[in-house]
Amino acid sequence: MTSTPDPQWRVIFHEPTPGEMTIVAVEPPPAGDAAHDERCAELQASSQRAYVITAPDQVAAGTTASRVWAKELVTNPARLATADACLAANRRSN
Repeated sequence: MTSTPDPQWRVIFHEPTPGEMTIVAVEPPPAGDAAHDERCAELQASSQRAYVITAPDQVAAGTTASRVWAKELVTNPARLATADACLAANRRSN
């Protein structure tokens, strides 16, 4: 007996600062190339990004996307330096 594969989810997020990520929505990816291109344009226009995650449900997809984002932050020296500088600037201004 074979099990059905986990569905794919598009986890849409916004980065209010280089060190923060806010998940805006978790939705099924659009069907078809035209719908995909249109959705990508909408995300870009609203300064949002998305990960496509294979997961059993929306909650698991959101959790996985958060982990992927955090891993990318701490493993990319330039990105981490930008986030650290932003945090330091926020501390000085408060």
